[in-house]
Amino acid sequence: MRRAALLLLIASPSFADTIATDTPTLTAPPTEWLGPEPHLVIMGKVNGRELNIQLTDMASAPFVAEFAGKREYLPGEAGAFRYGDFEVALKAEIGGVERSLELEFENDDFGKAALPSDFALVPENFPKGFASFLEFSSEWEDASGSVNDEIGGFNGTLSLQLDEGAPDDKGLRPDGMIGGLVMAEKEGEIVVVSFTVPVAEYEIDD
Repeated sequence: MRRAALLLLIASPSFADTIATDTPTLTAPPTEWLGPEPHLVIMGKVNGRELNIQLTDMASAPFVAEFAGKREYLPGEAGAFRYGDFEVALKAEIGGVERSLELEFENDDFGKAALPSDFALVPENFPKGFASFLEFSSEWEDASGSVNDEIGGFNGTLSLQLDEGAPDDKGLRPDGMIGGLVMAEKEGEIVVVSFTVPVAEYEIDD
């Protein structure tokens, strides 16, 4: 019911002053994950800005400079590691401006969940169980000035559908793919994101 309510609120958004990619193919936010091929779709509103970013075919998007994921591992018990964070990062020219967008998801240990799984978005960092903290970051500079936002504290759901990669000699995964669907709300603003991102690296947080 929560997912249906969020979608109803943005089923017919006004795209005035929208940050948008050219030639969008979707007329409404996705209601399901768009699948395992690399893509990023962001539709809705964050921090007063309408977003209509539709990158459904990364191979035909030459204006994308970087689209990459990263896992972050945290110290665990007995020398083990906890999979506490992953990031989805985009650098691209959108509307004639070089922009950086990043979604970062936290959990006490994503590695404990069998996929697919739904995680409730909560305002606490590194929550335990089926919960996740989302931070949405934006950075660019245009004629109106500079943007450097880091927005957290969303409600909603992360439906994590895909998280694969080959472990290294530490048992950590520096590659593979992560994919899912996000329906998030903060202070009456709603945003829906479908993503599948190739992982380029991992980081160990001491």
